[in-house]
Amino acid sequence: MSSVKPGDVVLVYIDDSRKFVVKATPGKILGTDKGFIKHEDLIGRLYGESVVTSQGVKAILLHPLRHDYSSTVRRITQIIYPKDASLMIYYSGLKPGGIAGEAGVGSGVLTLSLAEIVGENGLVYGFDVNEKALENARAHLEIHGLSSRVRLIKHDVREPLGVTGLDAFFLDMPDPWNALDSVYQAVKPAGTVLAYVPTVNQVEKTVLSMERHGGFADIHAYETLLREYSVEEGATRPHTLMVGHTGFIVFARKIVVS
Repeated sequence: MSSVKPGDVVLVYIDDSRKFVVKATPGKILGTDKGFIKHEDLIGRLYGESVVTSQGVKAILLHPLRHDYSSTVRRITQIIYPKDASLMIYYSGLKPGGIAGEAGVGSGVLTLSLAEIVGENGLVYGFDVNEKALENARAHLEIHGLSSRVRLIKHDVREPLGVTGLDAFFLDMPDPWNALDSVYQAVKPAGTVLAYVPTVNQVEKTVLSMERHGGFADIHAYETLLREYSVEEGATRPHTLMVGHTGFIVFARKIVVS
């Protein structure tokens, strides 16, 4: 059994609407609408145990999982939801020790997941033209102890990237078709490229641009739907509300053009 130590990243879970990822730091306080918790009260507790807020509300201490990032990071742009990010990462073939590229970084949710996937011996290049997005991602990477695995760069990926040999590249931008030339040069032969776009018009333009480019094969477009169930004795049923359409995923592999 492991206990919370100073500097550990902890998920403080009160309920589904109140989940907080914090770095346990003596002297700091986590403030919530259900009362505050001193970080000293977290340190020394076992993961899975609970503490009580100043208002007497129970909060459980857990290890943060990847899907927790999407509900706890500060959002400055729309995020890629776990249902989409998980499929993209799975299809990318990315593994520990891999090298990936991402544009744009946005709120940094996918960046955190990629940094965990590549591990200590891997590397993620995160490109964005928005300095605030880069600063936000940098802060979250620091909290989770993943900064050393990511290089955040202010750069427009429609221009040459200055990196090569990437195993996979993830595009989360309005016009991924305009970045195909630079991404093609950055990704190694047989590497994967995945684009995330919100509309069918963008899907069509991305896929057709990949086909016209000539340097991509095995091109596919996907949409993922995930529905949670409400479980009660004798009354189990789908939730009335669900996160339906969030975006489309375009997958392709780089090929060598002779």
